[in-house]
Amino acid sequence: MPEDDAGHAGGLSSGPGAFVSAGEVIYELRSGLGWSQGRLADELGRVSGHPITREYVSRWEHGRKTPGPFWIGHLAAVLQVPRWALEGHVKRREMLRLTGAAAAAAFMGSGKLLPPDSEDLFSSVAAGDAGPLAQIQTSYSTDLAIGGLAAADRPVLWRLAQWAEDGGSDVLRVNAAGVLAKSGVPDFAGLPAAVMVRDREVRARYLRAVAARVGNDPGRLAAEALNPADSGARWCAGWMLARDGSAGSRRALTAALRNEPVTENVRTFGLLLNGENPCS
Repeated sequence: MPEDDAGHAGGLSSGPGAFVSAGEVIYELRSGLGWSQGRLADELGRVSGHPITREYVSRWEHGRKTPGPFWIGHLAAVLQVPRWALEGHVKRREMLRLTGAAAAAAFMGSGKLLPPDSEDLFSSVAAGDAGPLAQIQTSYSTDLAIGGLAAADRPVLWRLAQWAEDGGSDVLRVNAAGVLAKSGVPDFAGLPAAVMVRDREVRARYLRAVAARVGNDPGRLAAEALNPADSGARWCAGWMLARDGSAGSRRALTAALRNEPVTENVRTFGLLLNGENPCS
């Protein structure tokens, strides 16, 4: 496998109790921050005062070289974890918590306010624990925060996609769909609409959440139908505009159709404008 940002040649140890290598920890923490190997090398060079190349970082991650005490200290500072996380044996479960914390710190660094429960929820998702997301329907701001964290972690996105489609409760399915809708990742942006089309319980929950946050005013729904941060809310706003049926709502739905980037939403808006039920 080439030594680039596409993946980690060694693979991750399976099971939350398994130990992982220093290279795997570096890879997971870097990925959790959404950084390339080059970005990590640049950050290390900045804090240490010693230039380091992307290839050097790649050798660490692939287990071809082990960072010494000098670089471990700077890695811990740059990756925002305790030094011990890079010095000895770390279990997979511990590393997942560290990854969630690092990603949360990066989200905070973007100037956005992270809801207090988001870091724990993201860490649970990363660890494969669906329990917290199955307890209560999460808020818009929490979904937005978790979506931002998940955007840099494709395994988490795939896990959320599985829960959105096949989760054991409607609460879990709607929460997973809501996070994906706010991740901003094109590959997953259409799934919430596809789930709502066939899953009546998820559709009802998502519609109620949008109505509670936005209201039923056609002007506000027209704005929500163009909301770039939430593909699921756009779908719901389009549905609600069609139910309103006024000339203004129809114009707003037409504008939403023209501006919609997600194929599943385009299909729904087109059917609604033609007087058809996309969920039949």
